[in-house]
Amino acid sequence: MNTTSPVNWGILGTGNISRAFADALAESEKNRLLAVASREGSSADKFADRYQLQSGHTHTGYEQLLADPDVQAVYVATPHPQHAEWTIRALQAGKAVLCEKPLGLNHAECMAMVQTARRNRRFLMEAFMYRLHPQTREIVRLIRDGAIGEVRHLEAQFGYHAPFDAASRLFSNDLGGGGILDVGCYPLSFARTIIGEEPETLSAHGRLGRTGVDEWAAALLHFANGVSAQISTSVSVNLSNHAVIYGSTGSIRVANPWLPADRDGNWSFELTSNGESSSVSGTAPPLYAIEADHVADCLAAGVVESAELTWQDSLHNALNLDRWRQAIGLEYTSEQPANHSGVMWHVVNPAPRISSAAVKDLQKPVARLVMGCDNQPSMAHATAMWDDYVLQGGNCFDTAHIYGGGSMETLLGHWHQQRGNREDLVIIGKGAHTPHNYPSYISSQLDISLQRLQTDYVDIYFLHRDNPDVPVGEFVEALNAEVQAGRIRCFGGSNWTLGRIRAANAYAESHGLQGFSAVSNNFSLAQMVEPIWPGVETVNSGEYQQYLGETQTALMPWSAQARGFFTPWAEHVISDNAHENTVVTSMQPTIRELKRVWFSEENFARRTRAGELADKYGVEMINIALAYVLHQPFPTFPLIGPRLLAETESCISALEIPLTGADVAYLRGSA
Repeated sequence: MNTTSPVNWGILGTGNISRAFADALAESEKNRLLAVASREGSSADKFADRYQLQSGHTHTGYEQLLADPDVQAVYVATPHPQHAEWTIRALQAGKAVLCEKPLGLNHAECMAMVQTARRNRRFLMEAFMYRLHPQTREIVRLIRDGAIGEVRHLEAQFGYHAPFDAASRLFSNDLGGGGILDVGCYPLSFARTIIGEEPETLSAHGRLGRTGVDEWAAALLHFANGVSAQISTSVSVNLSNHAVIYGSTGSIRVANPWLPADRDGNWSFELTSNGESSSVSGTAPPLYAIEADHVADCLAAGVVESAELTWQDSLHNALNLDRWRQAIGLEYTSEQPANHSGVMWHVVNPAPRISSAAVKDLQKPVARLVMGCDNQPSMAHATAMWDDYVLQGGNCFDTAHIYGGGSMETLLGHWHQQRGNREDLVIIGKGAHTPHNYPSYISSQLDISLQRLQTDYVDIYFLHRDNPDVPVGEFVEALNAEVQAGRIRCFGGSNWTLGRIRAANAYAESHGLQGFSAVSNNFSLAQMVEPIWPGVETVNSGEYQQYLGETQTALMPWSAQARGFFTPWAEHVISDNAHENTVVTSMQPTIRELKRVWFSEENFARRTRAGELADKYGVEMINIALAYVLHQPFPTFPLIGPRLLAETESCISALEIPLTGADVAYLRGSA
């Protein structure tokens, strides 16, 4: 949108914050309030009368406002649990969106919102109005200029006392109530902004009231640069609502960090520098008018993301809000596995991009990219990731009896039951892992897995580890018994040697039984220097790969992208200036693992060649690494383990890279 005419706004919701924003639009020359929508017509009518809106722009129901062709930007001011749904709907309707904080109920919802904005190329910003105010800008400038030396510690509070009302948005579990999401997001955002890093650790204490939401809570944050921050929030206690930043040579004390100015626009804070104190002050337009004008400026510039309130900033704030809630045991009822419905189903189905291929002895086609179900920290995260994967054309899910102590199978079971799509899916199950890698464990572990998965069969079953002391025939007989019982459709070996695979299939053929249809060993452009985990196997040998090609046995390789070796993060690890990855899930690669498993001269050479081809095709190096696995003379179905929706998008793009045989040979170093 490139225009100098005022931006036409529509507001979803008619509460106090909507009125504050509407008042601000009246103060702005760059914006105008055009429309309003409410669930109740009477509320919308009263709002329209107050702001003298034109006829035809007062809507009962949010859908009507999104269909209003004259509305260019939407301010989402609904209760917290509705932010994601209506932001996604608005973005898909072609509107720019300013969404009240917190952007989503949790990090997973924020991912879905950001991904929708990215795919639809529409503007999205979280409404942290204080961040755009001159007072905050001046504080940040002084910190960056060293006015108080090195920042050492920060304290920030935002809390108030509200009379208890179980039905109000402040205390209602169904409405995402409590202090952390309502106003605790401010001191958290402030600490991250001032310190300029993400906290390495977060510990917290909080009081969960009779409705199960936090009535007051505090957190202690530690950052990699040694800085600490103490933040607190409440909906049941009047706090001082100030902020103090302590540096090595001074301090900054902010009496009003969240609502910086008085009625006349005057703002001030106290600066102590090298023993001398002074007041820093100024005047500014109304707080929400600054915010609206910033959005208008972004739209006039044709950008989809604010440079000051970036999508990444909102995602990281949401991730740390999740950590704060988790630390005090707060999970909303709507987030629990049996109740969670997710938000990605609001997304219009894009054209499927994930292709499929056949696997021996299985009637269903199998997606070329297999979604790993081993690192989802919550139902909210799992639902966002899995819904998006299916929307993109995926259908195959890899899990195991041991993953997450059974929690991954449980999440997948709840998810497919809620979606009603079990027969469209290919579910991979794995069992008989060390020390239980005996045929006698297959049936009993499968009993448990099927119960967790809420299904009566898995499509593909892998023996998770081999046990060379057990004759292969005993495994083949036990697996065929499960096929005959209808509890598995086909099977294979995960981390099995070529010799054992050949022996198993020879036994099956000689006894008229079904043999191994697939193998799930490691295979990637980078080769393991030493095993990631005990008892794992690769298919790196030419003999193994020749066998897969001759028999067209499906390979479902794990760690197909070498767990971060081809990412920019690895470049920093190679240069010895990297921090550990921001923790999104429990299965995060570490610096130590990366060096131990993948660092070798041969792998560095392959990484360099991948970079050259990445430049040639205009993609990322990690896309080339995955495309290498996909372009083999035997059928491959790489297991992917994306932790973010953007990572799923990255994996899918690898399917679209037209690597040639010469490219594959060059990457391998045999050209």
